[in-house]
Amino acid sequence: MRHRLPVQKIYFNHRTGKAEKCTFCYPRTEVGLPTVCSETCVGRLRYLGVLLYDADRVAAAAATEEETGLYEAQLGVLLDPEDPGVRREAEAAGIPHDWVRAARRSPVHALVSRYKVALPLHPEYRTMPMVWYIPPLSPVVEALTETGFDGEDAGNLFGAIDTLRIPLEYLAEQFAAGDTGPVRASLEKLAAMRSHMRAVNLGEPPDPAVAASVGMDLAGLEAMYRLLAVAKYEDRYVIPTAAVGDARRLEESAVPDSCSLDQAGGPGMGGEGAFGQDSGRTELPLVSLETFHALRARQTADEQPHVADVADSRGEK
Repeated sequence: MRHRLPVQKIYFNHRTGKAEKCTFCYPRTEVGLPTVCSETCVGRLRYLGVLLYDADRVAAAAATEEETGLYEAQLGVLLDPEDPGVRREAEAAGIPHDWVRAARRSPVHALVSRYKVALPLHPEYRTMPMVWYIPPLSPVVEALTETGFDGEDAGNLFGAIDTLRIPLEYLAEQFAAGDTGPVRASLEKLAAMRSHMRAVNLGEPPDPAVAASVGMDLAGLEAMYRLLAVAKYEDRYVIPTAAVGDARRLEESAVPDSCSLDQAGGPGMGGEGAFGQDSGRTELPLVSLETFHALRARQTADEQPHVADVADSRGEK
């Protein structure tokens, strides 16, 4: 969410002499696994989830006359998956139940629509944004600390937003078509969250006025903190799986033409492929979905599995 994903990013493959680009790790995402760049992000800065939107509203949102109104117009296209009416309409439209369930648990929906801290990139392009970004607050905290001020105090943070190392106006040009309002609101919520959690960690009585000043309550600040700071794997990546009947056609036989960024012939020039330890190696059998999900189970387990269990999951003897 907070770093640019490499979708449409062009890579030059020195082995084939051709330019290739990211495909959002299709078909990893088709079987419920996150993109490789999300899963391996050291800072755990990327989130994947479903957004439900009303296709009939897209054209009207794109036709918004004032560019500074495009952010709110795009928010208006998104639907609330907790709304019973939305769920009924989704069922009537034939949207699978697992997609609606995923939308209700979506971290992206929470950051975009519930907390409104994630913003679209260049809404003035009038496209429906599929990747959203949280503007950076961290530099101001360090800058305040270096000058001798309390870098976690809400009052200091709110006041310093106008003197960010990355000017507020520049961020507004990136994320809100020049409107500083949504960017300031996002940064103030992040500042309020940091201030509140500092008080909690120090055992100080929390100040409800800090949350109220950004239109939230203390429970909301703590829920946002859990999502941004300590969310587990299954909370950061909520991806509905493809229909069981289509699963076989999504095995790795489709990968060489669609996702070659980290396997033989791709920019990674070898190593593990997009499907884990056995993929990306032409001398080995194709990797099945069962192996795929066994790898995910190992990555999210609290304890390392026994070596025999690993061999079984990979079809080894």
